[in-house]
Amino acid sequence: MTVKDALRKATSVLYYAEVETPYLDACVLLAHTLNTTKEKLFSSFEQEISAPAYKRFERVLDRRCSGKPVSYIRRRKEFYGLEFFVDERVLVPRPDTETLIETISIVLRSDPSLTTVHDLMTGSGCIAIALQHLFPELSVSASDISKQAAQVFSLNCRRLLGRLLPFYHADVFKGLTSAYDVIVSNPPYLTDSEVDNLKKIGWPEPEQALRAGPDGLDYLKAIIRSAPQHLNPGGYLFLEAASPQLKILEDFMKKLNYINSTVVKDLAGRERVIYARI
Repeated sequence: MTVKDALRKATSVLYYAEVETPYLDACVLLAHTLNTTKEKLFSSFEQEISAPAYKRFERVLDRRCSGKPVSYIRRRKEFYGLEFFVDERVLVPRPDTETLIETISIVLRSDPSLTTVHDLMTGSGCIAIALQHLFPELSVSASDISKQAAQVFSLNCRRLLGRLLPFYHADVFKGLTSAYDVIVSNPPYLTDSEVDNLKKIGWPEPEQALRAGPDGLDYLKAIIRSAPQHLNPGGYLFLEAASPQLKILEDFMKKLNYINSTVVKDLAGRERVIYARI
């Protein structure tokens, strides 16, 4: 069995399993199985795959067909140029969330007085760690209610920064006592019905990182309501949300006297991030 034949067969298997990107997934998973890169894989289409290696690939494909995300199978996910460890304890970082990093970076570069950043409900730590990597001079901290997420966060800090960032076990803001120049969060924002539908198909990501009430706004509104008590004067709040939620959040921020609220679109052109200052 050559690499080309294995990819052709795997793509067909994944297609009929209704995987959204069958060829891409086949390439990534075969490269993972052979401990190589996609680029090297593409230059070795006629290379023979050993029988044991192909058996391992088949087992990996079975896991993907059963609904296991590629990132959980590989135990890693690229985010903003860094490779994070991920598993079933945390949400897989999405490309959409890179919009948060881009937006915060613009604001930080425009205002050197912003020196403390807190990542609320951090999960894998992708936001906090990416910001600390980009801005070594910043004082970045993070928090999460999940002790399992805290383990993954610590692992990623050591792997990608060579040190631990300050971490607090906190339920949203409960347990936090400091004030910050910037608070950022990608909280759960799926509706209960959306999460229920995902559970029916065996979605493997932690429910705690997804479910946010009947309209998906429970955590977002709680953060907006409490953030002013944890922001320094003139501080910023940055949030990721679903596009239909952002007008509601913008109006809610105005009622609570936030100023200069701004909505930012992601790479696909969908409204994805909102930020404002107190």
